[in-house]
Amino acid sequence: MLRLTISNKTMNTIKFLTFIYLTTLVSFVAALPLEKTNQYNLVVNHPGEKKAIEIVITQILNEEDFPVSYYMDVPSVICYEQVCKIIPVKLFWNNLGEYQIYELEPQSTLEKYKADSFEPKDYIKLDRILSNKHSPFKDVLYHQILTSPDDNDVDAVSGATALILDDEDTVPGAALGCYTLWHWANGEIVDKIKNLTGKSFSEKQLKDLLSEDKKHFFPVVIQELSKRNNYLNSFVELVIQKTLEEKILIQQSIEYLEKSPQNVYYASMEKIFIKGNENQKIHVLRSLMKSNYTLERPYLSRLSNHASSLKSLQEVSLFLEVVQLKNPVSEVVIKNIFPLLKSDLVIARSVYWFLKNQKTTVDQEEELKIFHEQNKDKL
Repeated sequence: MLRLTISNKTMNTIKFLTFIYLTTLVSFVAALPLEKTNQYNLVVNHPGEKKAIEIVITQILNEEDFPVSYYMDVPSVICYEQVCKIIPVKLFWNNLGEYQIYELEPQSTLEKYKADSFEPKDYIKLDRILSNKHSPFKDVLYHQILTSPDDNDVDAVSGATALILDDEDTVPGAALGCYTLWHWANGEIVDKIKNLTGKSFSEKQLKDLLSEDKKHFFPVVIQELSKRNNYLNSFVELVIQKTLEEKILIQQSIEYLEKSPQNVYYASMEKIFIKGNENQKIHVLRSLMKSNYTLERPYLSRLSNHASSLKSLQEVSLFLEVVQLKNPVSEVVIKNIFPLLKSDLVIARSVYWFLKNQKTTVDQEEELKIFHEQNKDKL
């Protein structure tokens, strides 16, 4: 047998070097930036609970005080019968309320039906289940989880249920636990987190998010601007610009702008109408239809200058409805609508019947007569 002999001098050297290493390590760790956190007390509803629950959620911020993630401890299962093993599970979300991962305390284990323990593959599957925003658990009621398909099965707490779930959608024998955790991870807390994130943004951060290519933050930014009643020109212009770049943002932008002062609202609608695509024009016209603000005749006249850009029947019909409902037709509007008689017959026919009820000039009357003669069999 080989025996290693270490002298006292060597041992003292090792101890000294170890001391230096540990001292350096402690100094390094102490020099690291501490994690910035905020804690919030919230009240949330869980479909498995009989009443709203008070919870504490922790927000994590980076060095620029930008909220980056959240975490919260929740019970592993909701069980009225007091026969379940309940352990704390720490859930993590990103700053948009999207579930990221879960953690258990050291030595903790999750249980299945009849006290069977989770296997390693079950923990992996649970994470996949919680990540599925469209899980069947979304539309399941608590009592459905507790309902046994067999009356002889006296313990249906987390085992056999009346639900028919694909194997990939649940951990067999742990349906109640999966249901509980899925609704904690993907339920009402998601909107709560979005609200906390928006509330945490400084005005500079809000402006930066609008300026940068981060459209996934747009709904949160828009909602926060509305809450703060922020309709400064610098923000409104960024919203309009981002809306014209990202066509799918139009609905959220319209909802934000509809709460703005009258002059801001009308100027914004005009810009989007002039530069927007068909869908954006339709959203603008629908908004003008339901607006409680009084439309000035010059405003509609300016919009009518772009009547030739209306390519679909829906756009034209909505525009004519706005004109008819909101303001008597001006000579400018009528003049700008007339060229649409040369559009597709479906559109032209709609314009013809609209103009027939307006006060037109002699030349315009003659033009309507010619259109009628050419298309009388199709009118």
